[in-house]
Amino acid sequence: MDSISLERMGIMSIHLARKIRLTLFLVGGGLALLAAASAAQGVIPEQCQTLIAQGDFTEAQALLRQRAAEPSLSEQARRQLLFEAERLDRIRLDFSLPPDEMLAELKEDIPDVTLEDMTRWREQGALEGRMIDGQLFFFKRAKVNLFRLSAEARTRQVERPEAARPYSDRAIRIEDHMARIIEASEKDDARYVLPQRYRVQYTLRVKPDAVPAGETVRCWLLFPRERANQKDIRWLASSPEKARIAPNSALQRTVYLEQPAVGAKPTVFRIEYEVTTFAQYEPVNPSQVKRYDTRSALYQHHTAERPPHLAFTPELRALAKEIVGNETNPYLQAKKIFAWIDENITYTSALEYSTIPNLSQYCAAGRRGDCGIQGLLFIALCRISGVPAKWQSGWSLLPGRPGMHDWAEFYVVPYGWLPADPSRGLRPVDDPDIHWFNFGNMDQFRLIGNDDYSAELVPPKQHFRSEPVDFQRGEVEWKGGNLYFDQWNYEIEVEHLNE
Repeated sequence: MDSISLERMGIMSIHLARKIRLTLFLVGGGLALLAAASAAQGVIPEQCQTLIAQGDFTEAQALLRQRAAEPSLSEQARRQLLFEAERLDRIRLDFSLPPDEMLAELKEDIPDVTLEDMTRWREQGALEGRMIDGQLFFFKRAKVNLFRLSAEARTRQVERPEAARPYSDRAIRIEDHMARIIEASEKDDARYVLPQRYRVQYTLRVKPDAVPAGETVRCWLLFPRERANQKDIRWLASSPEKARIAPNSALQRTVYLEQPAVGAKPTVFRIEYEVTTFAQYEPVNPSQVKRYDTRSALYQHHTAERPPHLAFTPELRALAKEIVGNETNPYLQAKKIFAWIDENITYTSALEYSTIPNLSQYCAAGRRGDCGIQGLLFIALCRISGVPAKWQSGWSLLPGRPGMHDWAEFYVVPYGWLPADPSRGLRPVDDPDIHWFNFGNMDQFRLIGNDDYSAELVPPKQHFRSEPVDFQRGEVEWKGGNLYFDQWNYEIEVEHLNE
């Protein structure tokens, strides 16, 4: 790409960035950055908010750190300022592709793509990019999201039949498996069926020289919670050998390990365990659903507003009212919300959650999000409507390729907690039981470690978390600070023992 073309694209992008700030149109996290100012009222100086909105990150960081050094500040305010400065570094890592690299990536799938195409897709909100310190950068997963968000881009894409199919469908046909779950549940008259035994080995490797040799590295890794659909957890081994397993009451359950940094070699943490999970199927008769005891601790806790990610904003309140209408049955209210998300929210690979100040609002405003972002929108809309709802997450262990996954649960009397997986949504089949399977039911290809988000780790972390909402990849730190995702890598190996 020639320098004149890059300059022209940059000028157009500056104009677009101004337009975004004026209209609150969601392109590459613009709305999230504006929301940050609201979330940090009274702490983040207005001058810094303006600089961040303009993309002047370096100048904003200098002012944030200068303000954080003032001795009159409370510790909470100081940490908020320092995290805002760190958040901008995290955004830089997400938006790391300059225009020439973005164009080269797109040419792999659209050989005749042009700069004009890229600019147009940016203006439409389909190609995620932003200005940082006067230069245009694109989201590192912008290409895959483009094909999810732009019908035009999809029609021009070079066909790759195998890559285009969902990974789970390459290993099993999920609708066939749902039918087997329903059949087993009806045959045994049981809610939990088809137990699957797994052996899991999880490894986290801190990169060489990320921590000075000999300094203690502290590491937290995900561990499954004992529950009705997840049992018989057996600890096998760890490296280092000494490990601290959080109690089952920990809502984000962890294994804690520590060891001296190796220095020029990776510092490796590894755990191994076995667990049995069950599919869950519970046919619900809406006419049997009872009223809540609104005075109960369960109801009040799980319908409460919980800023920033479950903030009951005027926009979300209006949306919940629009979706639910005059429906008063809690199960049918949740069903309407689930269907609305399936119809209106496009699945996209997400920015790091720590860079988005209000995930549910982000999802509703941009009509996009990954599994966790969609799950939080479902939870927020349910709670606003008076339906208790909460977070659940861990790993999807579908044969062929395990992956991180988040979903939700909602509560109805007398059925109790029921799963809801908005990002997997309604299945494209006529059979209503399978069509609606992901609303109220769940396969056994899950590893559940989290029954809440943003719960305190055991033992508590001293520095900022890399992922302050979810917990799947792990967390690492040393006395000098947090080790962010670019300073380590991870690997999960899963063996299906009863196949």
